[in-house]
Amino acid sequence: MTRVAFQGEAGAFSDDAAQTLVDEAETIGYGTFDDAIAAVQRGDVTYALMPVENSISGSVPRIYDLLWADARLSIVDEIVYRVVQNLIGVPGADVAKLREVRSHPVALEQCRTFLGAHPHAHPIIVADTAGAVREIMTLGDPTVGAIASALAAVKYNADILVPAIQDVDDNFTRMFLVQRDGAARKAPTRACLALMLANKKGSLRDALDAIADAGLDLRTLVSRPSLEEPFTYRFYCEIARATQAQLDAALAEIKGTARVLGFY
Repeated sequence: MTRVAFQGEAGAFSDDAAQTLVDEAETIGYGTFDDAIAAVQRGDVTYALMPVENSISGSVPRIYDLLWADARLSIVDEIVYRVVQNLIGVPGADVAKLREVRSHPVALEQCRTFLGAHPHAHPIIVADTAGAVREIMTLGDPTVGAIASALAAVKYNADILVPAIQDVDDNFTRMFLVQRDGAARKAPTRACLALMLANKKGSLRDALDAIADAGLDLRTLVSRPSLEEPFTYRFYCEIARATQAQLDAALAEIKGTARVLGFY
């Protein structure tokens, strides 16, 4: 079996997504994104599956920082995973009698309408959605619920009290499959380009012009502090329908440091 790291506990959304993307995956949860990436760097696992963008809450910038920090890491695949948030409780729990609901802050944010309609169930922030289900099952208190995936309910023998309570039905998370010294797992249609540009007028414009002149389709642009000096930035560009020849043409014209973080 292929070992795949993810952030969270067994039954997390990333756990389910990893099993969907990688056939016969042995999934292993880690406490932080950094820990999951470190497992790839050590060779403890083949891949790490990392969320990079949610259709509601936006980008997950820490993942880009981790990719920049180690040139051996490559994005080799991606999955667009539909997130369905469920209200979960111990067997026999009653929604009307809940006094608190535990989950990750992003999950709670995605269920504001439901929680607002049930003010007796106070939201409580915890580190992980699946971990919240494990906690309530250990506690055994029917007045304490959780918000998490259906897989988490199955893994911990909990009940889904109300399915699909997220505010927006079209709730999707894109995740990168990251490998050390890896190559695309299938014919790639996208690439991710990292840029470190001079902190002067027009440098980003010139880099984007080089990308456009090479015939590349810029899909997303994320800026992150460079950490080299205050208020300087790195830029991460996702390119659709990129070929190596087009990227080479763009890289030849970009003034600054540019690196391809992967094809997928």
